[in-house]
Amino acid sequence: MITLLAVAMLSATNLTWRDAGRDREIPVRIYAPANATNAPLIVFSHGLGGSREGYAYLAQHWATNGYLCVVVQHPGSDDSVWRGQRDKLSAMRQAGNWENARQRALDVSFVITQMSKDPRVNPNAIGVAGHSFGAQTALLVVGQRLAAKSYRDPRVKAAIPMSSPRPAIGEVYRDVTTPCLHLTGTRDDSLIFNTTARDRRFAFDNIKGPGQWLVTFEGATHMTFAGRGEPQHLAWIREITTRFWDAHLKNDRAALVWLSDGGLEKLVGAGGVVEYK
Repeated sequence: MITLLAVAMLSATNLTWRDAGRDREIPVRIYAPANATNAPLIVFSHGLGGSREGYAYLAQHWATNGYLCVVVQHPGSDDSVWRGQRDKLSAMRQAGNWENARQRALDVSFVITQMSKDPRVNPNAIGVAGHSFGAQTALLVVGQRLAAKSYRDPRVKAAIPMSSPRPAIGEVYRDVTTPCLHLTGTRDDSLIFNTTARDRRFAFDNIKGPGQWLVTFEGATHMTFAGRGEPQHLAWIREITTRFWDAHLKNDRAALVWLSDGGLEKLVGAGGVVEYK
């Protein structure tokens, strides 16, 4: 739970940047802790049909724990694709294409470049997270291939893909060596591309690199990770993700031990299944 005092100690600022090279405007919302200095940076990619207004339950929590968090809005796959549409599902399907996937990965790298100029940011401690289509974005940025092409950004030290879509083959993950925390739920399915809850573990199962965690929450749905779920699930997601960032962006040894040596399993208990490799 985030207290009113904690919220008062952070700022949330909306900006729109222009990537001249792609002639593309990119809206962002920046959550920053008060008096931030040398702060680790987290870039968050929303799900298909989302916007920079979402995922505040995570961005605020991370900011209150010392992270500078940027929620990116991706033109072409944001909320503009379904607003005013009679057949929203069809509009969303059309927007979930390879070109938008490619542009999203480039959006994230552009935002990292922009934020690396910010004196509050530690450019050597950068993480990327995302939900659904945004989980694919996060994975692309750490090495998942799209149409045989890599969009890997070596500046990214860790990633949190939540509710990852399933690609056709596991070979697309062969270049992923970045530590990842994969999150899903036993009811994490989606009608847009007929994705099943079982599909969500495909990335974890096929990434060969070490430092991969998968947490499957009992009863969690696809929208749980967008902040529309049981309070207990949301509390776990906040704590687990923060510990993961602490371990990989703050080099917190105690947090890494907690993740790998029983602390994570103890927290979740019968409420989920934890896997690690």
